[in-house]
Amino acid sequence: MAKANPTRLLVVRSGRTEWDALGRVQGSADLPLSPAGAEAFKATLEELGGLTLDRIVSAPDEASRQTASLLTQAAEARKSSVCKDLGEMALGLWEGLRYDELEERYCRAGRLFLDDPSGVQAPEGEAVEEYAGRVIAALAEVLGKARAGSAIGIVVRPLALGVIRCALNDASLCELWSMVRERPDVEWYQVQKNDPRLAAPPRRPRRPASAA
Repeated sequence: MAKANPTRLLVVRSGRTEWDALGRVQGSADLPLSPAGAEAFKATLEELGGLTLDRIVSAPDEASRQTASLLTQAAEARKSSVCKDLGEMALGLWEGLRYDELEERYCRAGRLFLDDPSGVQAPEGEAVEEYAGRVIAALAEVLGKARAGSAIGIVVRPLALGVIRCALNDASLCELWSMVRERPDVEWYQVQKNDPRLAAPPRRPRRPASAA
């Protein structure tokens, strides 16, 4: 039996905030786009040109919602909504620290997070595997409601972006940062209804998770 037309999925990293520019750990902290972040995303949209989307779904933070609004206008999307379960991972006591401070204050745990966030949990923060399960379940629900052959935009913060890309590329969560840093901010995928890549969160890393 031939497969149904796949859903075209545009995965979008939300525009940068002031904390992004300052190299601070943002996590679930709710910040707006910086003026430079908004202008940079507008330039990205101009480079893409001619986007058409049926629906856009964003994470609940202000920067993601503002990015989604710019995308909605550019793509003339008919529907837009917010999904709280696509929100960024809570990083507890690390939120607001500069990345260099993270390593200075938390030593091994800070270094692990900067190398492989699957191997460590921030104090008072979320566990990566639980967080990944929430994000992938939310994405699967959004796509499960999509009409075959439609085009959907998903706007999320960096850690959610990495989780989604790990799942769609059949990669381990230990590759999360490379999925964020080594790929463009906006990327197309094709996803089938009940896609097996979204049946479970991304695979666990091969090495045991570490804590500090």
